[in-house]
Amino acid sequence: MPANNWPVWGGAVLVTVLGIAALTVRPAPDALYCIEQRGTLWNGLTPLLEGLEPRCPTSATYRQEVQSGQSRVEQYVAQGWQPQVLMAPLKRAGYVLLEDETSGARHYSVFMGRTTPAELYYTAVPDGPNTLITISGSK
Repeated sequence: MPANNWPVWGGAVLVTVLGIAALTVRPAPDALYCIEQRGTLWNGLTPLLEGLEPRCPTSATYRQEVQSGQSRVEQYVAQGWQPQVLMAPLKRAGYVLLEDETSGARHYSVFMGRTTPAELYYTAVPDGPNTLITISGSK
């Protein structure tokens, strides 16, 4: 290839490479899309207890529901098996246990609310040696 065609050919290659990169490389989604006010429980209801790791469901359905405002979901990982670690802060904020759904050696689920019907669904399941707590409800 003649040297005088390099700027044209090189520019075409650069545009092609950048175009492919723009189509295939996407920024990583916000891993904490469900936590609106970081460092708090249930969107500012109370400060989050120390030692809990916030997390969000990886489900595309959850992400869509949360981002569209249809529902809210927050997840936290507690060290060891502590299925009720977030019950006390929720109770202090006025939520009461309305109904035990499932209570077992490795699973804890309840419905909570300030009124009936229940406003929150609280569930705790093992996450390896730790506890994954999910709180979900309407916005």
